[in-house]
Amino acid sequence: MSAPPILDGASHDAPRPAPSLATRLTALASRLMIRRVMAAPTLDLRRVRRAMRARRSLPAFLPRTVAVERSTLGGVAAEWCRPRGADPTRAILYLHGGAYVGGRIEDFRPFTAWLAHRSGIAVCSLAYRLAPEHPFPAALDDALAAVRALRAQGIAPAQLALVGDSAGGGLALATTLALREAGEALPAALAVLSPFTDMAATGGSRRTNAVCDDVLSFRHAETLARWYAGSTPLDAPLLSPVRADLTGFPPTLIHVSDAEMLLDDATRLAERLRAVRVSTMLEVFHGLPHDWHVSVPLTPESREGVRRVGRFLAERLGARA
Repeated sequence: MSAPPILDGASHDAPRPAPSLATRLTALASRLMIRRVMAAPTLDLRRVRRAMRARRSLPAFLPRTVAVERSTLGGVAAEWCRPRGADPTRAILYLHGGAYVGGRIEDFRPFTAWLAHRSGIAVCSLAYRLAPEHPFPAALDDALAAVRALRAQGIAPAQLALVGDSAGGGLALATTLALREAGEALPAALAVLSPFTDMAATGGSRRTNAVCDDVLSFRHAETLARWYAGSTPLDAPLLSPVRADLTGFPPTLIHVSDAEMLLDDATRLAERLRAVRVSTMLEVFHGLPHDWHVSVPLTPESREGVRRVGRFLAERLGARA
């Protein structure tokens, strides 16, 4: 069993167990494969995408009770992970990470399959368009189309949750914000993992954790942001949802590590949500690499993280945990 997170109101001063050997090895691999490319003197898009794929090239051990099915949703390529016996009227829409410029849904299949297994709810992973070929608001438009397509298929908002990691977490928040601004019903729950919520990169942890983060680098942060944002200001709420008015948002689970650059993106998001009385659960884990959930089931910390996310979503959507 991995160490529990630091929950709201708990002491941050007590000694925390070190990450497991499996997590330390995956963190080292991420540092060699991804961070080295992200921190190179020149940012090369092809190398960035190749490095992101390499990080997820580990063996994919999927639960036997989950069926994988390729599909489309709102005209966008997608992949369903359906646990045996799942209620067809419930769904989780998953938006993957990758700085809005990389990532393929098949790379995240272990995460979506295990999340489906742990929650008992079908998970749909969306292959939204990537920058810089398709800048803002292409990814947001795809996510909105997917939500509306699910609604047309009979998935009521009260039976839908959005999940995103890293940039996908920011996109899940932006999607919810855009739905609210359009006067549409919001999903029943959000879960954002190591979320990228401040494209303007003003959080202090972007610098204080730059050395210990095994995945991300501050060196080309603005370049990556501009590849997606284009001419839109980086502090626009749909790009940096931590700056938005989040009134009316659904209950939200936030996971983050105290060793990653996006720590402040997550903690400031929790503060903003609570300021407008949104039910918010922030769980800060110790010493783990950015986006550690996607290593499931290879590390105990990723298994525990996915278990917690699955339980939260099952409770909110009324499914088995």
